[in-house]
Amino acid sequence: MRLVDSTFFKFGSLVLAGLLAPGAFAAEPTREEQVRAELERQLRDMVPESPSEVQVLFAGFKPEDGYRLVETDFLLDGEPLAVPGLEELNAPGVHRLANLKVEPGEHTLVSRVTYTNGSWSLFSETNGFLWKITASVGFQTQRGLRVVVKASPSVVPNAPDPRLKLKLTHAVTAEMIQPLKDEPAVVTAPPVKPAPGDAGAPVKVAQPTPPPDAGVKPTTTVVSVTPPVERPPVAASRLRLQVTSKKPTSATAFVRGPGEPLKLTVPGKKPQDVPLSAGAYTVDLIADGFLAQTRQVVLAAGADTSVAFALVPAPKAAKAAKVQEGRIELPQPLSFDEKKPVPAKASLSGLALAVDLLVRDPKARLRIEGHTDAREVPEPARQSLSDARARAVADMLIRAGVAPSRVEAVGLGDRSPKAPNLIPRGRELNRRVELVLVRP
Repeated sequence: MRLVDSTFFKFGSLVLAGLLAPGAFAAEPTREEQVRAELERQLRDMVPESPSEVQVLFAGFKPEDGYRLVETDFLLDGEPLAVPGLEELNAPGVHRLANLKVEPGEHTLVSRVTYTNGSWSLFSETNGFLWKITASVGFQTQRGLRVVVKASPSVVPNAPDPRLKLKLTHAVTAEMIQPLKDEPAVVTAPPVKPAPGDAGAPVKVAQPTPPPDAGVKPTTTVVSVTPPVERPPVAASRLRLQVTSKKPTSATAFVRGPGEPLKLTVPGKKPQDVPLSAGAYTVDLIADGFLAQTRQVVLAAGADTSVAFALVPAPKAAKAAKVQEGRIELPQPLSFDEKKPVPAKASLSGLALAVDLLVRDPKARLRIEGHTDAREVPEPARQSLSDARARAVADMLIRAGVAPSRVEAVGLGDRSPKAPNLIPRGRELNRRVELVLVRP
């Protein structure tokens, strides 16, 4: 008997193992798998992975406006930005200050600019005047989007005080970093009427493919089409207003938000229900003999929200707040201890009087100016301390119900003293905030 070479058995074993290995007889991808893979590839091409970006722009005054930029300071999330020089920023047009890649999320830009009167006139009351303007804006970034923030100064017409003649605002827009490519043509299947009792169930629609090439087996593509389902209407929201006082007192409520403004009477004995659509609302309440109040309310769809007002008696005329030369004069001005950004508790009662004035003058805005004395902190820290004082008072008014859009906070350091800084009483008067009414 002839023996077979052992090499033959080794080779045969390798061939058999290869044939029995997983995937040795794997079928080619089906047409459905090929279509799905192609769609995924097209989607990746249409929406490429891109980081978040922030672009900061600045559009200053034109030379003929008569104002010249002498100082700038821009901070993104507390970090200073390296911006072009003053000569370039004083030129007309829009200037790009920065284009940065940032992490998705919330960010804050603080802009500080200083202008001087560029056109000298013997009779001008603003000769040599410096306008130090500060404004901040918060925004949110997302992956694949570029947020563009443009800072622009402007002139406030008919400003009651030369110091309020200029203001700084921000405009925020968003754009895709890489625009979508042309979308592939989509063939829409004809509408299919579902059988009774099958509303909402997917319907299989067979669509023949184009004539295949010779030798290729025809295929049929199955597309799943879900017919529209009628949804029940969204339930209306309800706002419940409640007024409380020592004696039952009715009040008048003004509700402003989506739709037409509402004016209604709220009885003092029982709550008043107001059906409203979902959205953000401002509710102002006025009652004879009491301080006016305001609230900011956000109504969710189909939800009930209650807002309670505890009426506070209005003070007598001698202790009421007054408006003089566009400024709110409180009977007890807000006072600050040395180096403290928050007003002393004993002086906070006057804030309710400021809220009352704003509610009764709905078109007015409030500019809060913070000040320091000339000794409480070193000179480099006075600007930030005055900013913090103005912001602290603004936050208190917002918590009291005033809309954030009606409040502006700005610090002036120690540049506008009210009294001499040589004596303690003078420095105490200089540690203050001033409430300036700004009307359109």
